[in-house]
Order: sequence, then structure tokens, then C-alpha cells
Amino acid sequence: MSDNNFNYDTFVRNPPNPDNVTEILSHASLFSSSSNTSPIPNSFNISSFNVNGLKMQGQTKLDEISTFFSLKHISFGGIVDTHFHPKQMKFLSKRTSNYTVFSSNLDTSKQILSSGGVSLFIENSLASHVQDFKSHSSRLLSVDLYFKGNVKLRIFVIYIPLPAESVLRSDTIDLLIQQLTFTKQAGFYHAVCGDLICI
Repeated sequence: MSDNNFNYDTFVRNPPNPDNVTEILSHASLFSSSSNTSPIPNSFNISSFNVNGLKMQGQTKLDEISTFFSLKHISFGGIVDTHFHPKQMKFLSKRTSNYTVFSSNLDTSKQILSSGGVSLFIENSLASHVQDFKSHSSRLLSVDLYFKGNVKLRIFVIYIPLPAESVLRSDTIDLLIQQLTFTKQAGFYHAVCGDLICI
């Protein structure tokens, strides 16, 4: 990197997530005014949720997540295991007007228990820095952002399947490791969010 004064530790920070998105509004500590601090200048807040499919109560789940994103000043929000195609996610996310959504393709193979589907919601002021995004699989998405000073950031969203799907799980982990290697070689800073299920 050309800027040796760049402090990665203050560039990205991770607020705590509730355990279950359907109980998100019951977590008083997450929504109380005392925990509602302003974002640190020149930093990002990253969060992720496993929604266990959006076909049932999809709009309700996204509305709750959107409320959390806004109150916690989330810059990058990963949503995993959506079971939705990119067009479905784009349509469903229209009410989250402060964010731009990027989604992976969906695996429609009948040999798997879950079709996957991962998405990254990026706050609109940062979405203008997006130069590229790629669906590596239905369980791994990356989005590239470029900032002043030749600062390049790649955000990964991943859903690692349960141990019951051992081959798919192993393939997904191998793909992430491969992509992280390519990311380092390309000179990117990176962050990984999603459901890693005891990787």
C-alpha cells in the first residue's frame, strides 16, 4: 500500500449482532439510545445475519434488519442463506432505500439441502466506490471498493454449509481460501462476513 499511515484496526469495526433476526427488536441493548453511538470517522461498521430463507416473512425480516442497520450505522450488511435469486433480492430490498444490494447467483441443484444465496447491503454513500462485484458461487460473493490513496477494499459475504453437507462445505471453504489468496496478491484490504459455522 502507498499510505503507510493507514490504520486497518480503525478502518473496520464490528458491532455485536443479535442471535436471531426474528427477535431483533426485542434486544433493548442493541436499540437503546445509550448504545447508539455515532460512527467513528473514516471507519466502517460491518454486520451479518443468517436469515434462514426469505420466502417466509421476507419483507418483515428485511424491515427489521434495515432498522438495525440504520440505528447502528451499518456500512456493510451481509445477509446469508436467502434462498433468493438476485432479481428477487433487488425487488425485496427496494424499501431499504439507504442501501444498495449486491447478490450472488442461486444454486438450484436438487442434490443440496439449501440453495444458499448471499447478499451484501452497502450504505449508499459508500456504494459509489464499488468498482466490481462477483458471485463466486451461491455461497460466496465479493464486492470491490476503491478509495482515495489507492486504498482497495474487498468485502466477502459467505455462507458455509452445515457439516451434514461435507463436500459442499469443504468446497466452499476451499473457494474462500483461494479467493483470499488472490485478494492478498492483488493488494486489497479485505473483510469477511457471513455465517462461517465453526470453520
